[in-house]
Amino acid sequence: MIVSVVVALLFLAFALHRRQRRTAGVLACGGILLLVCSGCGLLTLPMLSGLQAPFLKLPHVDWGASNAIVVLGVGTAKIDGAIESPPFAYARILRALELYRDCKSHGRCRIILSGGDPQHHGAPEAAVYAAELVKAGIDRADIVVDEASRNTWENAKFTRALLEREGADNIVLVTAALHMRRSLLYFTHFGIAATPIRAEAIESELSLLPNSLNIAYCDSALHEYLGIAQYHLYNLLGWNTAPLASLRAPVDAAAAPRPPSS
Repeated sequence: MIVSVVVALLFLAFALHRRQRRTAGVLACGGILLLVCSGCGLLTLPMLSGLQAPFLKLPHVDWGASNAIVVLGVGTAKIDGAIESPPFAYARILRALELYRDCKSHGRCRIILSGGDPQHHGAPEAAVYAAELVKAGIDRADIVVDEASRNTWENAKFTRALLEREGADNIVLVTAALHMRRSLLYFTHFGIAATPIRAEAIESELSLLPNSLNIAYCDSALHEYLGIAQYHLYNLLGWNTAPLASLRAPVDAAAAPRPPSS
């Protein structure tokens, strides 16, 4: 995304350089500055911090009599014809496993895996992750899957129906620290108050020369900010569905931000 913006700015600068040299110069400098600031971490670091900082420290979970651990998908990987969990998914699977084992000593516990097959690999994310958890020793009867959702908005929408069916009085939400702020915003819209437990977090660093990892992280952060902005814009225009009543009283959730892409 960042590279696309830079290329667009440079293209406009080239198109305008004969008639509007000053404007072309500003556009070209802006594009180069954007690339350098994102690649060197000057832009990436604050963008990541604004999204991840509230969720880096793992909160204590007060388990209730009936609990639900909601795990959001992060895609699948198709390797040599086999559909597997991608690298980032394992942090979420491991976190769900840790929480489940702690939860089971307190009361009823369900793991809700939310994720369809938006990549068209041939298997829903939720089903792939469920198989991993069963291999790790989780009772299949304690795993509930949403295999229809294609993005974060639908994760929240379809999970609401599953939570109503399961009757959980305590909800934990597991996703990446980078993704948590937007996820909580959408889940809150559907009346789901959840304790946020981050899985993976990403870390950028300052460098003298631009590097591709910083640019990729900047792209990911920009995607989250655009999703948050789109939610508020859709609310303003009345394009979002009406917010749903709270499923339960809030626990220890960190506040945060319609949908679009996942």
